[in-house]
Amino acid sequence: MSGTGAVFQAPKQSNGRAILLVVAAMAFFAAVDAFVKLLSASQTAGQIVMVSSILTFLIYWFLLVAEGRSLWSRDALNPALLVRTFGEASGSIGIVFALGLAPLATVMALAQAQPLAVVMGAALFLGETVGWRRWAAIGIGLLGVLIILRPGVGAFDPNLLWVIVYIFGLAVRDLASRRLPGLISTAFAVAWSMPPMILAGWAIMMMQGGWEPIGFLTGIYYLWLVAAVSAALWTMTTAMRVGEIAVVAPFRYSRIVFALIIAYVVFDEVPDVLTWVGAGLIVGSGVYTFLRERQLAKTSGV
Repeated sequence: MSGTGAVFQAPKQSNGRAILLVVAAMAFFAAVDAFVKLLSASQTAGQIVMVSSILTFLIYWFLLVAEGRSLWSRDALNPALLVRTFGEASGSIGIVFALGLAPLATVMALAQAQPLAVVMGAALFLGETVGWRRWAAIGIGLLGVLIILRPGVGAFDPNLLWVIVYIFGLAVRDLASRRLPGLISTAFAVAWSMPPMILAGWAIMMMQGGWEPIGFLTGIYYLWLVAAVSAALWTMTTAMRVGEIAVVAPFRYSRIVFALIIAYVVFDEVPDVLTWVGAGLIVGSGVYTFLRERQLAKTSGV
């Protein structure tokens, strides 16, 4: 017995379902980004991570209890789950810092390189086939990253390096989610990613000056943030478990559409020309990667 209580059946494989889940997750994550940026006006990055992680943990613990499963299980020490937890924690810390220090539109444009990192990781670590054309597309996407970052020039913003931490962390999370055993449920995986984030958030909060008061409006932002985080984590983790990574990953680019609308409407942000060029290269390379994958699938009769 795994010790998680009722037997959990692994989700049925379906690329179509996974694509819909990814698009929904991207809408939720765009909302998360907006609430994090709103909270950053009065809360430190560490406190945002800690408070949101505590509330998210309580939600998923409740879901486990409702499903008749136990949180306390040796499955929490599963290597894939531990790696997933590390990726979730580092990625979440990276994006919270980035959103607090840099414009939302620019952060989200750069973050679009994350699906390319997932495809690259799937080839390097999971044995998925990626031909030279898709490697070339990944290279073009990385060129787009450099255009947005602009290292070595006057416009370079070192705060955007936090987005690189986010890209790395979330790629690790998604790849590890693909390797989770079928007996480990999505709720169990998400719940166990929260305690390390709570501890990390607390440590960062203390280094940033300690606890900041939470007013009424700030509390409302936290509640909406946690609701969006919970929905986003559930849909994203399930999507990466039911679909092929190389097929569903490019649909993460839908996040930039939601994010740019929010950035313009809520924060009055408009990206500069080079940011648009870099984002275009990143998204274009991702779309090509998807089209190439579908072409290969048809050729092989899949």
